[in-house]
Amino acid sequence: MPIQEIKSGEEVAAFIKEPSPAVLHFYASWAPSCEQVNQLLDDLLAEIALPLRAAFIDAEALPGISLNFKITAAPTLVFFSNGKEVDRIDGFVPKEIQSKVVLVASRSLSQSSSDASSTTSSTPSLTPQQEKEALNARLGALVNSQKVMVFMKGDPSAPRCGFSRTIVELLNSHKIKFGSFDIFSDEAVRQGLKEYSNWPTYPQLYFDGELIGGLDVVKEEFSDPQFIKQLPKVGENSEGGSLEDRLKKLVSSQRLMLFMKGDRETPKCGFSRTIVDLLNKARADYHTFDILEDEEVRQGLKKFSNWPTYPQLYLDGELVGGLDVVKEELLDTHFLRQIPRIRND
Repeated sequence: MPIQEIKSGEEVAAFIKEPSPAVLHFYASWAPSCEQVNQLLDDLLAEIALPLRAAFIDAEALPGISLNFKITAAPTLVFFSNGKEVDRIDGFVPKEIQSKVVLVASRSLSQSSSDASSTTSSTPSLTPQQEKEALNARLGALVNSQKVMVFMKGDPSAPRCGFSRTIVELLNSHKIKFGSFDIFSDEAVRQGLKEYSNWPTYPQLYFDGELIGGLDVVKEEFSDPQFIKQLPKVGENSEGGSLEDRLKKLVSSQRLMLFMKGDRETPKCGFSRTIVDLLNKARADYHTFDILEDEEVRQGLKKFSNWPTYPQLYLDGELVGGLDVVKEELLDTHFLRQIPRIRND
């Protein structure tokens, strides 16, 4: 079923109330990325055999509903199951959207299968082949959810078997950045991954979605410095340098740098749109960085600058502040003389 548009609060309430999994896209007509989200959702619903309903709503046309759901940017996707919010995504992040679609829908499918074993239902069920395809889609999303993923008994802070504890210690000793999944938390994943990977035991380590192996294989691989060099390290970005170094370069890449949701042509939240309008009226010569396109920068810059929200404006590599601070500074003629400005022709 293609994504549908919802135009009233009553329709939103009815859409959420149904127990089957659903995703509601808070959309803005001026944001090209919102159209991309709708297209991606249409494609995913057509390609993946999962029972997920999808709809979009104009976030600005129904501001009360957007306020109720604490929407601060478009696009925002809110996921529901059994009438309750279970997850959300800010921005157009295709890989994350695909992963969440599969996880929310298949998790609900597992629950439905469990409930069906104790009750009789007249609703048509998925065929064994469809169930297998749905599980494999979920497993594919899980093994690709982090560059390095370990499927283990327990979690890194509390391993529940000696082999899992050893592999965590090995990864930590080399400062490897990794994600984990507790196979005790989901029997479908625990049994399905054995067949999916053709590997009968746990823990299992994956790199870029490909199985490395169990503990013995991982130990052997870690004896090779070239293998370790390929793996992401804690505090490193995708290019291999430290995150702090990357952030220093970014905030200093232009004299006046604005970190915002969206860009100057298509701001994706009201605060970002307002600060862009203020800078444009002041004829400021500035560049922008879309934090919705890079989660590492989005989270890292909050700690780097000790400023928890966006937008953030930097002058000569130093934080000026957020929207309220910038509003005040732009009233100061001394500040206006300091910032680079577009000259009149």
